[in-house]
Amino acid sequence: MTALPAIQKLRMYCTHPEIYDDSVSGDPAKCSIKYQRTCEILEEIFERKEKVLLFTSYQKMFEIFITDIPSRFGVTVDFINGTTPVPDRQQKVDAFNSMDGGGLLVLNPRAAGTGLNITAANHVIHYNPEWNPALEDQSSARAYRRGQKKTTFIYRLYYLGTVEEIINERLERKREMAETAVIGSDGSSADMQDIIDALAMTPRGQRIC
Repeated sequence: MTALPAIQKLRMYCTHPEIYDDSVSGDPAKCSIKYQRTCEILEEIFERKEKVLLFTSYQKMFEIFITDIPSRFGVTVDFINGTTPVPDRQQKVDAFNSMDGGGLLVLNPRAAGTGLNITAANHVIHYNPEWNPALEDQSSARAYRRGQKKTTFIYRLYYLGTVEEIINERLERKREMAETAVIGSDGSSADMQDIIDALAMTPRGQRIC
């Protein structure tokens, strides 16, 4: 159990150094290869005047996207997370579905991973991997639903050689076993081995920026 906070910190750092360390500031693309790659993907999508759903579970990551992407690409960016009142969520979806041109809707997979039909977007980015494959699949289904007339593209971003690779391997293993949930802290031997592997995967003292 003492390893779980350490894994959470490693996940935060992989998501973006700025959400782990408040002293990191400036252009968010300069100290995160993952964010750079996300911007490359977004640029290609916006050039085609298409829309994208991006899922992340960290509030500070919401703030980065909401602040940076509109100024970087000149597109509309909105969000739905746990702070969004439930009655307002469908209104945000309706506005996103009806607007012209490219746009980004940033979503928390737990707050917006079910119940919303967002077929105006045909791109889904999973910015940080979740332990639960069902949660990720339900989030992807927000765009890949009846009424979607375009090919849907799913992007899953994670760093090799870090805790995120372990999470991704666990997701794939659970999918292969056709299970519907991942419980990462129940003390089972499999969970403990994943924790050990995750801690061993990220070298101590290594910095990205």
